[in-house]
Amino acid sequence: HNTILEIVSHTLPQHLFNHSTMGNELSLDILSKTWSIDKDLLSILAYAIDDDMDEDDDAIEEENCMEAMERVRLDWAEHVTKCKHEKSFGRKYRMSHNAFCRLVNILKPYLERNAGKATRGHYIIPQIAVAVGVRYLAGEPYTALNDIANISTTSVFRLKNRFIWAIMKCDEMKIKLPETADEWERVRQGFENISSEKLFRGCVGAIDGFFAPIQQPRVKDANGNPMSFMSGHYGMFGLNCQAVCDARERFLFFGVIAPGKTNDNIAFEFCTHLKNVISALPYGLFLVGDAAYTSNERMLTPMIGSQRLDPVNDAYNFYLSQVRIRIEMAFARLVTKWRILRAPLLGSLSTISCTLMACAIMHNYVIDSDGHNDHLQFNNDNCNIGIEYDFIVRNAPNGMTYLPTMPDGDGEGYYGPSLVTSHTVQASILQVIEQLCIRRPRHNIERNGVGSGTREVSIEETFYAP
Repeated sequence: HNTILEIVSHTLPQHLFNHSTMGNELSLDILSKTWSIDKDLLSILAYAIDDDMDEDDDAIEEENCMEAMERVRLDWAEHVTKCKHEKSFGRKYRMSHNAFCRLVNILKPYLERNAGKATRGHYIIPQIAVAVGVRYLAGEPYTALNDIANISTTSVFRLKNRFIWAIMKCDEMKIKLPETADEWERVRQGFENISSEKLFRGCVGAIDGFFAPIQQPRVKDANGNPMSFMSGHYGMFGLNCQAVCDARERFLFFGVIAPGKTNDNIAFEFCTHLKNVISALPYGLFLVGDAAYTSNERMLTPMIGSQRLDPVNDAYNFYLSQVRIRIEMAFARLVTKWRILRAPLLGSLSTISCTLMACAIMHNYVIDSDGHNDHLQFNNDNCNIGIEYDFIVRNAPNGMTYLPTMPDGDGEGYYGPSLVTSHTVQASILQVIEQLCIRRPRHNIERNGVGSGTREVSIEETFYAP
């Protein structure tokens, strides 16, 4: 009866309640007449509500008891000692212990909280916050992170978000294009060192697109058109990311640019800052990309179609691939190390974009800290990849470990931009190749069956020649 009185006081119109209650007196008879409900049914309702509230009270009391349980936080020093003894720290945290400690020091100003405000005095130290964030990006499931750090699921989400936010806010870790002549020269020298015959000594970056699989975006996130994110080639939703890397496979530029249905040449047009920087490069410096991009003096792309039958053009394609393949190696390293990218990303588009950028930033950080001795793990341990990963690998072209952006349909018009070949930089390289009689190495021709007079080859075989 008291329970129903409380409910009615909040549900009936105020004037009806004041008129029918006669102050605080409210009988089941009045309620029965007011609601036109049988009095016996109201009695059962009152009993059921009281009983249900008792159960709720018991559940709340039990939950409070669980929350009040003493959580023994992960002893970080002991954990590190154990990982070093098992030689597993690099595999679990994708970097050396020294690099991890430096990362903690860099992000500490963004991660530290007031220890005095911690619930029941259980302050989560920055080392654990970084550990949760790193292992989340490495593909660790939430349930495993609960057990590893002995923290609640809510804390896992909070720490993961705080870690990604810290990475995005930290100026020291931001991905930046070279700004000075000396910085551009260091990048150029890196590509010159890996270019046979120094043919592409003017290269200052390799560019390509990366397809990041995602869950179907919400209508409001997709501006009313979720299908614009659907790749017809892969049959899944995704985002088009554009990236430029140096010879060390570090990203000089990484951006989440367009829906997954967009091809690279169109997505590149959205990279306003990158386009302005490339346009301002001194004559003789250029980027290398695949045939999806428009070829010009500052963007060299492979020869396509019947052009490849000429031995000079065939040699040009081979030696261009020596420098261009660095961006494919960078993408392969990115998804191999940060295995959250091997399954469709979940969340809003803004959350997914931040996750992608965080992975790219961490990619650079590990290379800067550990070089290429960066503890890559090629088996499926400690990663939550599931069925989606198997789908991605089976659909990746030419044995690649990531999904490059691909045209929809039969690709008509996709390779067209590279037919613009009148610029002088490309002509100069072709002239050197012809004068020095440089050709694709015979062992490569025999292995791949690619070259003039051997057999008809596909575009992909030329593009991804090692």
